[in-house]
Amino acid sequence: MDKEPEELVYIKVTASELLISCSVDTHENYLSRYAYFSLTQLMYYDTEYDFEDYYWPDFFDQKTGESRYLMINKSKDNLHVSPKVRYKGFYKPKKKLPVISQNPVPLRKAVPCIQEQPPEETHVILGFCLADSNNEWYRTNHYPFLIPYTGILNKAKTDLRSFTTYVLNEMQLPEIDLTDEQQKLVEICFDMRKIALVASPAYKDDTNKLAEKRKQNQYNFNQLFELWQKALPLLSGRLYTHYSYTYGMRNVKGKPRRSYMTPCAFNNETPEICFLWKDMGDYYKLELRLMLQGRIHPLQYYFNTAFFAMLSYSPRKYVLLNSVSDSQLISYFQQSQFQLLVLKKHYDGDFKDFVDQLRMVYRFINK
Repeated sequence: MDKEPEELVYIKVTASELLISCSVDTHENYLSRYAYFSLTQLMYYDTEYDFEDYYWPDFFDQKTGESRYLMINKSKDNLHVSPKVRYKGFYKPKKKLPVISQNPVPLRKAVPCIQEQPPEETHVILGFCLADSNNEWYRTNHYPFLIPYTGILNKAKTDLRSFTTYVLNEMQLPEIDLTDEQQKLVEICFDMRKIALVASPAYKDDTNKLAEKRKQNQYNFNQLFELWQKALPLLSGRLYTHYSYTYGMRNVKGKPRRSYMTPCAFNNETPEICFLWKDMGDYYKLELRLMLQGRIHPLQYYFNTAFFAMLSYSPRKYVLLNSVSDSQLISYFQQSQFQLLVLKKHYDGDFKDFVDQLRMVYRFINK
């Protein structure tokens, strides 16, 4: 086997086909063993495999076979193709793009901040935590929701000395007088928790069951967003607010782990999505930005927190988005660091239609 001459296997991925050839034996009705074992190795013996990573139409120089946009890493067992860092987010023809609603939600009015003060007669406080998780990972995954917690202030009442417990019901509320605003916010928290859990696909779910779960999840998502809108006037400006990545609803109980509780704040301003449009020579660049009080801000893209956007220079100040449509658009662009690129030869058609829809709803700024 070691003395066999080297043979070459060729793979080309189109929008609808996988084409494979070999320097020997392969023809339209027959795969050579080289081609067969190459496919097997790429697929790791799985019955299904997504070859999209090899789908890069028009991205290679026809004369040299090289690409200014892509990194190609060859190993003994595999071939890895990915965009260079600065070219992340390149559009590929026939790739699905978001549907843009032509009925935009009016920008909500800015809400007044609550000027919360430390309690005078006790060191016990009631705080509120943004409980976050990745809703694609765990069976107890959940959408972001707000949960009350109790804690103890230090002697000077300048900082939290310790966390006591998550408040899951009325019986766990601290024995302190709550303001009307606190009581309303607690009730919103309880309503959020009831619908925050994501229904995950099960092994035996059929098509109808999966569709039913997706429909219910989307309904709960929309209801949660409305509850967040109601919570914002009661939440922004509070002294005791934290963020926690929970790794699943099963961990939202008992005493909060201090190492998981990060101080945060909730911005009461109304954000507006806008786009920067740039002609880069061979391609166009579309960048999503957030506009607050007339200023344009870049976004933090490491985490996706569904209903919120986080500014790159202030990632723990959460800005509640204006609509579910804005949330879905933010989530899409977050995957490519809030930029989309398109070769000019790929612009006409689906991508142009997408940009035209965006221009009808959002502000565009030419650079």
